[in-house]
Amino acid sequence: MKSLRKFLRSITFISLIITESGYSQFLFTPFENESSYKGTWNLSQEIPNYIAAYLREFYKVNVLSSTAFLSLVEKNNINETEAHDFQTITSIANEIDFGYFVTGKVNDFDIARFSAGESNIAGYEAYSCEISISLQIFDLSKNTIAFAGNVESSVSNKGLGLNLFGGSSDEKKQYLALNKIRFGSEEFNKTIVGETMLILCEDLALDIKSSNKEILFPKRESKKQIELEDKTLDEFQLKIEIKKGQLLTYDESSGEAFINLGFSSNINVGDELSIYAQADSLFDPITQEFLGLSDKSISTLEIVEIRDEKLSLAVVKNNREQVRKGMEVQKLVLKSKE
Repeated sequence: MKSLRKFLRSITFISLIITESGYSQFLFTPFENESSYKGTWNLSQEIPNYIAAYLREFYKVNVLSSTAFLSLVEKNNINETEAHDFQTITSIANEIDFGYFVTGKVNDFDIARFSAGESNIAGYEAYSCEISISLQIFDLSKNTIAFAGNVESSVSNKGLGLNLFGGSSDEKKQYLALNKIRFGSEEFNKTIVGETMLILCEDLALDIKSSNKEILFPKRESKKQIELEDKTLDEFQLKIEIKKGQLLTYDESSGEAFINLGFSSNINVGDELSIYAQADSLFDPITQEFLGLSDKSISTLEIVEIRDEKLSLAVVKNNREQVRKGMEVQKLVLKSKE
């Protein structure tokens, strides 16, 4: 196999940077698509690319998309069959100094619309989306599978859209236009499919952290690595912001708490937020100037009811004895363009 570094220099959407980094590095390969989806989206690349963009934005890991991987395969004159070969993927990942590569399968990708009533008079509509994937993360340094699992997510439109006198509801217009929307765009993120994909990624990240936290948070402090800036992922609008609030009240016996986040904070019933407590004092290592206090996550709470623009009822799920009124709560959310 010829040196991939030479081919990297000729690919326009990849730039090569030597950086001091302790972050994990993931090479994504195209997923097998075994779903019944027949639309225009190329799920074998779109889904792993969305996951790659999510991990890059939310966990600051270095990623190479499945699209960029296929470009490397093509530039290196590797045929399509060999591109999915374990030894080929391993060789490419090692050549560009990536610690992990990701393979997977799309098991289910279903978007459904339910309607009732006379379409030319009045009716009700509901929509649902179900996505299921299988995924493996291979650790090249240890030559073993670091994570393997199945992740499923689903969203149902519980509020049925009313369709009067044959007119189309906003939900129906969105449903009919889905295949015209670019996968991962800001418009896509507002659809039921975008909501389902985000939940899928959130659940996947939780599963990875529960199984092997070092995958996303390596113990090494610093190591010279190659960072590949994959421009193909710039199409995915997954910029994030941190929503911060406080525990206004807290009942340790029941776990119930009111927080000062609500409709205006882009949170929903069922969302989980982290609860933080102040930890160590931080000082500048050179001047010894006091910089502030660090915080650490001690628990999580789940939103059970949104009462107002800045008020929600929640239930603390664990470590209730460590939680106190006034503690900070946080959630990472997608940031919309102004």
